[in-house]
Amino acid sequence: MFRIFKTDEFKPSFFRLPDLSRRPVFKFITDRSGPFDGEVRLSRDRVYIIPTRNGFIFGLLLVVLLIGSINYEKNLGFILTFLLAGFGHSAMLSTWRNIAGLELRRSDTSPVFAGEDASFSVRLINEQGHDRYSLAISHDDREHDVIDCKANDSSFITFKATTDERGIFKTGRFRLHTEFPSGLFTAWTWVDLSMSCLVYPSPADEITAPDFSQSESGDCDLAGSGQENYSHLRKYHQGDSLTHISWKAAARTGELFTKQYIGSRPVTYWIDWSDIQAADNEQRLSIMTALVIEAEKHQQHYGLRLPQQEITPDVGNKHYHQCLTALALYSPA
Repeated sequence: MFRIFKTDEFKPSFFRLPDLSRRPVFKFITDRSGPFDGEVRLSRDRVYIIPTRNGFIFGLLLVVLLIGSINYEKNLGFILTFLLAGFGHSAMLSTWRNIAGLELRRSDTSPVFAGEDASFSVRLINEQGHDRYSLAISHDDREHDVIDCKANDSSFITFKATTDERGIFKTGRFRLHTEFPSGLFTAWTWVDLSMSCLVYPSPADEITAPDFSQSESGDCDLAGSGQENYSHLRKYHQGDSLTHISWKAAARTGELFTKQYIGSRPVTYWIDWSDIQAADNEQRLSIMTALVIEAEKHQQHYGLRLPQQEITPDVGNKHYHQCLTALALYSPA
C-alpha cells in the first residue's frame, strides 16, 4: 500500500541548474562580435567601456574625498569632489564616443609561406564630424598598430598573425580599443570580419637544384636554322644553352645575353609528385614548393603534377601563384 519514492523522483525541476558549460561566459559580447561578411558598423550595443586601473584609483579618490567632506563638513571638499566626478563622467563619454559609430571593412591580404607573419589590414571609416585618436588593435594578446582617424576620412590599421601550417588561415576575432582622452576608461569592441589568408607550404631549406636544361622537350627546338630566324636578345638565365649565348654582346656589355629565335620552343620542366622522395606528404609538398620557387627564379617553363591535378607548363607571376595555391590547398584523397 505504501510506495517508497526515490529522492530524484520528487525533485522539483526548478532545482535543476541550467548547463552553462556550453555557453561562453560573455555570450552577450560574443554574439555581437560576428562573424560579419567583411564589414560592420560599431553601433551602441557593440561598444563596451570599463574603468582602467587609473580609473579605479580615481574612483577610490572620489570616495575618500566625499567621506572626508561629509565628516569635516567642508564645502570646498564637496565642490572639488563633484567637479572631479563631472570630469570623470565627461571622460567616460568622450572615450566611448571616440570609437562608437566607426565603420570597419576588411582589406585584401597577400599570401604568405607557412611560418611567416600574415599582415591583415582593416579600413576604419569615420563618417562623423569629429576626429578619432589613439585607436589601437590587438589580436591573440599581441598589441599592434595605434592610429588616428580624421573626421569624414578613413584610415588603415594593421595587425599580424603567425601562420603555422599551409592552407586557409582564419584570424577569428580581433579587439579594437581606445583609452583616449584621459586614460581613466577603456572602450573596446570584439569584431570578426571573416578575414583569412592563403598560406603556402614552407619551402624546403635544402634541395638538390635540378638541371633546368634537361626536360621532356630537350633543348630549345628551332623552327629553322640560319641568321634569318634570329629574333632578339634577352638576359641570360641559368640553364640556357651555351650555344645560344651572344658572346659579342657579352664582350661589349660585360653581361651574358641569350639569343631568341622565331619559332623557338622553350625547355619544359615538370615538378611531379611521383618523382619526389620524402618521408611524408607535407615534406613532399615542401620540396615541390622549393622547386617551384627555383624554377620561377630562373624563368624556366615548368608544370606541376599532383595526384588528380595537373597544371600545364608556363612561366610568370600568375602561373607561379597558381602552382603554389595548388600546393597550399592540396588534400589527400
